[in-house]
Amino acid sequence: MPDSPTNPSPFTPESLAAAKALIGVPLRRDQHNSLVSVPAVKRWARSIGDRNPLWLDSDYAATSGHGRVMAPSCWLYSVDNTCLYPNFPDCHVIYGGCDWEFYGWLGVGDGVAVQSKLIGVEEKTGRFCGPMVLQTGETLFTRPGGEPVAKAVSYVLRTPRPAAVEMGKYRDWTKHILTPEEAVTTEDGYDNEEIRGGQPRFWEDVVQDEILTPIVRGPLTSEEVIQFLGATSPSRGFKHFLRHRQRHPQAAFLDEDTGSWESWEASMLRDDVAQAFGFPFAHDSGIDRISWMGNLITNWMGDQGRLKSLSVRLILPNVYGDVSWCRGKVTGKRKQDGQNLCDLDVWCENQRGQQTALGKATLALPGKNSA
Repeated sequence: MPDSPTNPSPFTPESLAAAKALIGVPLRRDQHNSLVSVPAVKRWARSIGDRNPLWLDSDYAATSGHGRVMAPSCWLYSVDNTCLYPNFPDCHVIYGGCDWEFYGWLGVGDGVAVQSKLIGVEEKTGRFCGPMVLQTGETLFTRPGGEPVAKAVSYVLRTPRPAAVEMGKYRDWTKHILTPEEAVTTEDGYDNEEIRGGQPRFWEDVVQDEILTPIVRGPLTSEEVIQFLGATSPSRGFKHFLRHRQRHPQAAFLDEDTGSWESWEASMLRDDVAQAFGFPFAHDSGIDRISWMGNLITNWMGDQGRLKSLSVRLILPNVYGDVSWCRGKVTGKRKQDGQNLCDLDVWCENQRGQQTALGKATLALPGKNSA
């Protein structure tokens, strides 16, 4: 593996200056959902394997204390995927993580809008491709009257494809074939998933270093990836794709096998496309793993808890065939501004024993005196 790529860097003073000139400028976004509806919430929850009846069962939700079907916090990814990456058209887009702050619940019938802007452009270097650029974006989610619902600060890496292929960080990766024992363990993980639901988890009962009941997702398949993308940020097709490619030629590549243009999003379906920008195999979007960790937390905290913040960094690819175990533990508890807060470490770990995502979260829990 070379220490640094021999391909020329696409990050010229002019391209960096053009990107930095967009800092603070409102960006146009193709918002997917603008209304919390039963079908939209149900489709998204199912796309991440979330079985909490508060999102899925209108009769249950009506008696839950919320009075209606609610949207899990990370459902906001189906409003806007928070992936902000203007300029650098010759570079690949890799979602590196997100810092979420959640200010309140959304339920069926609520409208939601977004305001997005770039807040940072920073040159980086790393083992994946040598020089790269980190674009930091901010997406504010609001109710129709302007009341903030959540804020997402996202981190997107712009990586030169030829340099990443030359560096070959993942060149030695091999696909992991699940053994029969591993397959049974995975199925047991699904069977053992615990959804706290209507049983309150009181702040007073939480103890330091308490382990959250893990959830398992995978083995990753094309069906899971397609379902998640369809619920979150459907790919362009037909004339929409044609016009987008005409405006942004580098957003697509000419497939030599078919003679037709193909989106780089095909890397989430095809090994050869993923390998053309330095990944080992077809992979997930990364956003799904962040959402799985949100699912882990809401399972554990119960319907009376509220997720206040979730910060996750994606550190390794999650490729087809991989099983992801979402885990967490309590790192602290405190009272602040009249709230009973609990802090967590959360992470995703694959069947190889590698951590593919690391995060922290804060949630508010009910107290026994206020129940």
